[in-house]
Amino acid sequence: MRVDDLGCTIDGRTLLEAVSFSICGGESLAVLGPSGAGKSVLLRCLLGLAPAQARVTGTLFWDDRRVPLADRPALARLRGRGLALVPQAAAASLDPMRTVGEQLREVCVLHDTDSRPRERLAEVGLSQEFVGRFAHELSGGQAQRVALALALACRPAVLLADEPMASLDCVSQVELVELLVRRCAAEQVALVLVSHDLARVAGCCARALVLDRGRMVAHGSLAELLAAPPEPTTAAMVAAARRS
Repeated sequence: MRVDDLGCTIDGRTLLEAVSFSICGGESLAVLGPSGAGKSVLLRCLLGLAPAQARVTGTLFWDDRRVPLADRPALARLRGRGLALVPQAAAASLDPMRTVGEQLREVCVLHDTDSRPRERLAEVGLSQEFVGRFAHELSGGQAQRVALALALACRPAVLLADEPMASLDCVSQVELVELLVRRCAAEQVALVLVSHDLARVAGCCARALVLDRGRMVAHGSLAELLAAPPEPTTAAMVAAARRS
């Protein structure tokens, strides 16, 4: 997947400007930046879920296809088997009226993958008893694991993870990041991991791009960005990571 010159404006206000990057199967890319930098907006634009009033520009190159990022129906057709999302508020994304198992079966049927809820849950470290549970019966970490199981059940090429550790304690954050990276590597799924916490992603992503006020201010090897931050936003994130 390659993204060229992604831009997004709403009512004349620029949310993203000239963001470009690429990623292949099995790779992991961290999207970093302070709150309000445009990280979540970037994911919504890729999924065709930008706000209705937004003007989105740029191009998504997918295998041999060229998809304008303003073409919401074309992007919608990529959701599931192409692009899948692990949202930040996982518990809120689950259907409160249906069990975990019912939701997993529905996703598998919609995307024509094997419907084996117990195996899907086992892949993310949850026992078979969770098949019959509802969203309100899950802890924050369990809800995030169910959301990951739902996303991977589609067998996507690229997994977009939007601040998946935000509502978890420190131990659960470490476990979830390790699980994300392990499952994506095992299935050769490309991982785009959004975070404002460089310390949490430093050990799992080879490359990173840094956003600040909608602009890409740094992009490259994460190790090189850590060793020699090229600009103030990256330098501030590195300093915060070293203090944590």
